[in-house]
Amino acid sequence: MVIIILFILGLVAWFFSTIAAGGAATFLIPLIAFLLGAQLVAPVISLAALIANPSRVYVFRKNIDWRVIRYLIPGSILGAILGAWSFSQANTQIIQIILGIFLISYVANEKLKKAQYIYKMRLQWFFSLGFCVSFLSGLVGATGPIHNPFMLNYGLSKENLTGTKALNSLFMQITKIISYSFFGVLTLEIAGYGIILGCGAIFGILLARQHLKKINSTSFKEYMLIFMLLCGISMLIKALF
Repeated sequence: MVIIILFILGLVAWFFSTIAAGGAATFLIPLIAFLLGAQLVAPVISLAALIANPSRVYVFRKNIDWRVIRYLIPGSILGAILGAWSFSQANTQIIQIILGIFLISYVANEKLKKAQYIYKMRLQWFFSLGFCVSFLSGLVGATGPIHNPFMLNYGLSKENLTGTKALNSLFMQITKIISYSFFGVLTLEIAGYGIILGCGAIFGILLARQHLKKINSTSFKEYMLIFMLLCGISMLIKALF
């Protein structure tokens, strides 16, 4: 029964996150915690994301922004190693609360008024962004679509955003899994759960591909904002309850 539930969760979460350019792992945090236990959340979701990302990279391979990737991936790798090392000893509750508030606040700002950016996102800032997001991902298992507002501010289209994030996430998840294994967090049981979740995710990504092509930029942003709001709420629920 657990296997079937995990497969369905993977399919549904990655279907909507592909359309909304991220957030599947974050949305799954409270669900995986309820189903398997909070201590298994980070490694299970990380392994599922690692399995799912190659298919997303392949589907959107022509939309990857290689200028952004050159700065984003090195920072993500360093952050993932440090985050995985800190996983077993850090207080992740406060981090999840901060991330949840950030996501909800961003959505509220977009809905109540036009976003006014004081600074235009610069290319070299993606190194720091990659480091911070990957560090937090190593701690709590996922950070949601935190990249999205910065990438949208930089000027990436919906396809470029999805493809660029997918490749960066692939390198980040590889680093996290290696680090979790090295630090003794990843077991065979956890690996099995992650594989089932990841297999469902692959089907979700493939189903979402055609739907993403059919929606315009306005609809895409609406999908993204809805999913960001759900991710923020789910993180707060996980942290507070």
